Amino acid sequence: MRRAFFACISVGSIPLLILTAVTALAFADRAGVLPDGLVGFVQYRPFLMAVLGVVLGGWFNRGRVVYAMLVLFFCYWFFIGAPAFLSPEGVQFLQLATLYIIPVNLLLLAFMSERGVFRKRGIARILFLSLQFFALMLFAVRPDVSTALYNVMNIRFITLDGMANTVPQMAFIIAAITGVVLLARGRSLEFAFVCTLPAVFTAIVVEPRYVPFGYLAATGVVLGGVVQEAWRMAFVDDLTGLPGRRALSHALVELGGQYCIAMLDVDHFKKFNDSHGHDVGDIVLRKVARELDHMGGGGKAFRYGGEEFAILFASRTSVRATETLEILRKKIAATKITLPEAKRGVGITVSIGLAERTEGESDPWRVLKCADEKLFVAKDAGRNRIQF
Repeated sequence: MRRAFFACISVGSIPLLILTAVTALAFADRAGVLPDGLVGFVQYRPFLMAVLGVVLGGWFNRGRVVYAMLVLFFCYWFFIGAPAFLSPEGVQFLQLATLYIIPVNLLLLAFMSERGVFRKRGIARILFLSLQFFALMLFAVRPDVSTALYNVMNIRFITLDGMANTVPQMAFIIAAITGVVLLARGRSLEFAFVCTLPAVFTAIVVEPRYVPFGYLAATGVVLGGVVQEAWRMAFVDDLTGLPGRRALSHALVELGGQYCIAMLDVDHFKKFNDSHGHDVGDIVLRKVARELDHMGGGGKAFRYGGEEFAILFASRTSVRATETLEILRKKIAATKITLPEAKRGVGITVSIGLAERTEGESDPWRVLKCADEKLFVAKDAGRNRIQF
């Protein structure tokens, strides 16, 4: 439960901070403490944020980010630009349609794999989005059609009091389903998509002057999700979910005066891969990584490369680190991996080399190299052991 809590915090920290900041900005505007020039700037800021999101999405080749930002861009235009060209009935229809367009498209994104921006599927998605807004504009230029569609979308199943009765209930149901599906994915970008929904819905429920604040929050949280996604790509290993070598480099710099470093290697991994295939080898690495992630004892695990892992023990002596590593070694040795093509289980063992920082040693990479050398000693001595 504790790990799940901290995982949620790490995934949602930046989007939640952005939502909080924009909410504070809206309250400041309500209190009349914001300069008029800043309020006017807020009105066009969502467009700038959406364009920045499209640029970053294209830079990182994240087609879903580009798609989501374009959805928010066009929906916000229905509030800012459409009133200058369309009848009041058409504008009213388009603004209500945003409560359906945004959650429906985000729900589609939940089932779309990342296919980039400029490939066929990425271009097809943008064309599909363009077709949606072209159809909406065709409906909006006909006051009779837009009025009829508005009445259909504004349907109420039950009568509620206050602000709850201002939101179309079918749109709310679709948004709730979208939120549940996206949260089940458990990724930072999906969490950011979820955060756009309360921002957009709340902005429409309250006074119209707060619509820019809602879309500023919506585009801002998606940008925050892009930042977290970029961080994940740079610092987290996709296969195991552990921090990668770049994260290890940063962690080594932060070590204090006393620490230990352990290097762990899966025994006979190459032979295991050759005998059972790389898919089974990946299962082994994920299993070892899971045990490392739940290791405790002050140890922080990183995937160093291949079947090798590094473990940092900040402010720990070699005696305390050895106790933790021995428990880990025995736990891994007691596990079995069930092969996909057979019902029998296969055991896994690991060898570990441990080195403690000595007096006068200022380079943690040398301590790591020493631990790596002791790892080879452990393997030469028969494997499934700790050398310190």
